[in-house]
Amino acid sequence: MDFFDQQELARRTSRWLLLWYFLAAAFVVFCFNIAAALVYAMFGLYGLLPLSGGEELVWRGLPGTYLHVLFRVPAGFHIAVSGLVGAVIAAVSGWRIWKLSEAGPAVADMLGAHFLERGRATPPETRVLNVVAEMAIASGIAVPPVYLLATDDAINALVAGHSPNEAVIVVTRGMAHKLTRDELQGVMGHEFSHLLNGDMALNLRLVGLLAGLTCFGEFGERLVYGAAQGVRGKSREEIGGEAVSAMFGTLVAFIGFPGSFAAEAIKAAISRQRELLADAASVQFTRNPDGIAGALDAVSLLHAGTTLRGLHVQELSHMFFLPAAVHWWTFPTHPPIEERIRRAHPRFQREEYRRTRPGGHYDDGRRAVLDGAGNIVKVVGGIGTAAMLAAALSAPRPEHVDHARRLLERLPQELRRRLARPEGAQQVIAELLGGHGTLEGVGRHQALLLIELALPALKQLPQKHRDAFLVEVNRLVQADGKVTLSEFVQATLLHQHLRAGAGKPIPTKFRKVQDVAQDTHIVLSLIAHASNSDAAAAHAKGRAILGIELPGLMPVAQLTGVGIGASLERLRHLEPFSKPRVLKACLETAAADGVFRLAEAELVRAVAATLDCPLPPVIGALDPATLAA
Repeated sequence: MDFFDQQELARRTSRWLLLWYFLAAAFVVFCFNIAAALVYAMFGLYGLLPLSGGEELVWRGLPGTYLHVLFRVPAGFHIAVSGLVGAVIAAVSGWRIWKLSEAGPAVADMLGAHFLERGRATPPETRVLNVVAEMAIASGIAVPPVYLLATDDAINALVAGHSPNEAVIVVTRGMAHKLTRDELQGVMGHEFSHLLNGDMALNLRLVGLLAGLTCFGEFGERLVYGAAQGVRGKSREEIGGEAVSAMFGTLVAFIGFPGSFAAEAIKAAISRQRELLADAASVQFTRNPDGIAGALDAVSLLHAGTTLRGLHVQELSHMFFLPAAVHWWTFPTHPPIEERIRRAHPRFQREEYRRTRPGGHYDDGRRAVLDGAGNIVKVVGGIGTAAMLAAALSAPRPEHVDHARRLLERLPQELRRRLARPEGAQQVIAELLGGHGTLEGVGRHQALLLIELALPALKQLPQKHRDAFLVEVNRLVQADGKVTLSEFVQATLLHQHLRAGAGKPIPTKFRKVQDVAQDTHIVLSLIAHASNSDAAAAHAKGRAILGIELPGLMPVAQLTGVGIGASLERLRHLEPFSKPRVLKACLETAAADGVFRLAEAELVRAVAATLDCPLPPVIGALDPATLAA
């Protein structure tokens, strides 16, 4: 699955979603018009409200006269009702979309989840953090913060965010404590598929848009439930107000039911197929079909539930790994578990798997899920280095997970503990930059890994503290009066992930690569100069990928930090489906001589982060000796 192709698919689905939304909203408006007209006609029948037409009523019997009055309800009244109902739908949807502008953290807050700190995590929770970190590094994205639903013993999880580098993972306590490490990797492979294929942004749009359709039904239900609570302990003579409230709530819920019905139908239509695709991607990602199949089977094996308690679970139900809400009339947002197991692992031997399944508390040192016995990256079929790296944009492969785990295992445990807390993460980054990329027990080639591991903790800081930290980063980078290439890349990555508005949808300002030709020229020149090969030839190879006219290699003297930063910012606003050409041109430039060096690898990762495109750390696994040089 190609990352940018999936973004295009998500956009096309979003356009259909808008069409369905407007049709459903129009039907809700129609229903309220009918209900309001019935009430208006009742008063108009006895002359209490004006009717259109002007002629006097002729008595045709009660049914006939009432029907005649119904057709004489003034058009202005229908317009007013339509405007009011439409305004409520738009206002509620707009308010929910605004509330979700913080994306992942907002969803975690809606569910009542709390940030999972490594230093305070139990062993099962630490296992979840380890698996998430491995998957993130294998995918080439920032390690997402993990949030825990500490009071839910059900087995479930979700991923949320507007972009892969700003996502969060939410897991239940039951998932952390009841699943084996293999099964956790299967679930996280499923969730990272949603993360990389554009499902997250689509799911959040669904939550925002559909809130307007369901608001009437939810309001009516709350009135009924509130009335039911209010009558407790009261005599029959004292419940008049509650009875009226319950009747009004029932009426509103009944009239608003088509909106709730349409919302659930839309969620089910969009999410069911994507769940099957994510299961298949998990098998491809982890190379272990028993992981995802075992996680699904664990629900019945452990007699564990999947439904959650919470105020907003129903509207977020389509985002979870397993069905999270039950409603007497709802459409199923997920395929049946048996079907998912059969699709993901047709040869799944349930009895054999259950007989050999560990008790759910794996020790991290027992065995790994993947068979990474030294084969980190393979180049097969004569495929070239740049082509292999371009293929890595499609989806992370099992060898990337192998490599990510090995990277993590090489880091000192004390350093990882420091990176898990906001204060410690800031100190580590300051030491990294202040010591010009050196930390005890850490090689220069692990600098970007430290930044990726620090980001979940740094993102917990309020924005004003993030801004202050970025000012300190810039001060440290410029402290010695010069900015090395490595320092520039590290500062760029931190800025992209921590600045105000990070993770929100990027507005498109440029439609074609030609519109940012000069900016692309600057970036390709920078990468070409970072190699020890013929810089002009490397630049020419990258230029050929773009298919546009560009001048020759730009001299080093003309490449300034300010100019490079401005060019990266402009490229960030390039139309999404033109970005792959730019990134592939960068890869071709870096791989011109067939060897990747550390400086080239860091620059390509910085460009990928700027374009908001996940790039697995396959570069770091190609030639460790060369990269360390």
